[in-house]
Amino acid sequence: MTQRTYTYIAALFVIVQLSACATPRVDRNIYTTAEPDQGNPQIALWGERKVAWLERGDPQGFPVFYAHGNPGSRLEVLFLDEKAQEYGIRLLVIDRPGLGQSDYVPDYDLLDFANDIEQFADENGIKDFGLLGWSSGGPPVLAVAHHLPERAKFAISVSGYTNFGELDEALDLMKSYDLRGPELSQDRPKLFNQAVKLVRWTDITLPNFYMKMAEAEMADYDRNILQDKQTADIFMRNQQEALQQGVKGTIQDLEVQWTAWGFSLKDISVPVYIYQGQKDTFVPWKFAEHMANTIPNAELHLKPEAGHLIPLDPVYQDEIFTIMLQHIE
Repeated sequence: MTQRTYTYIAALFVIVQLSACATPRVDRNIYTTAEPDQGNPQIALWGERKVAWLERGDPQGFPVFYAHGNPGSRLEVLFLDEKAQEYGIRLLVIDRPGLGQSDYVPDYDLLDFANDIEQFADENGIKDFGLLGWSSGGPPVLAVAHHLPERAKFAISVSGYTNFGELDEALDLMKSYDLRGPELSQDRPKLFNQAVKLVRWTDITLPNFYMKMAEAEMADYDRNILQDKQTADIFMRNQQEALQQGVKGTIQDLEVQWTAWGFSLKDISVPVYIYQGQKDTFVPWKFAEHMANTIPNAELHLKPEAGHLIPLDPVYQDEIFTIMLQHIE
């Protein structure tokens, strides 16, 4: 949600002045549930680097690597846990560097993520797997599909970015949605950095205001999904978990995706399924159309009534997991 910085900055500075009027405990309790799954991570140590990961779904099922959004973390698989168990899917997710509990790694890009998935799969005896990414998790799973075509059986990108280096009008499309993050990060990086810091402060200190601010920018479809209190609770915990370490990981992750990637969409050979809501207010739906027209073996699922939160919708979860089953021997 960091992209609409011009919209947020003025309101957030006002809220900073009024911070004494709010308490985190009161704000936070609006979205609590009884005994929620905390999503406590397992930790892998790769040299001196700590990598946090989580597994949910069916532990005996077909492995699918999930890539979270931004701000996002491993907690997003909690949205999918029940359906993954129902369909016999083992979901695995790592916090990308600087997000959640994984150590920050400077100069980390999409192909570095692909190498991390390869290492993780090798260490855990996983030969073949599927891929699922939501929002900013779309580009990382496409990188893995490009890097490991002999092992990735499919890739599913939901509400994800396309390769800005292969779509000339990508920045203009973002501007047309009043999504100024890429422009601001390029032209005024210090202001962008401060704006993201302010969003982080609001997320952690005034979660109720942050939630209302986020909902104000969403389509009705997304707001309706968040009427479920358990879903809203996971949504807020995920946002807060993502930003615990600060903003370096968040900014690096976004800026890598808002530029030319280190590979071409044309060179992805595995089956790719692209889900996109046409009411999405955070990712232009034309990005999905571009990916579908550029990736050789892509299938586009445009949803006219849907917004950004497709993976939180049980109806679309059924669609997505059904696709997975088609590729499991």
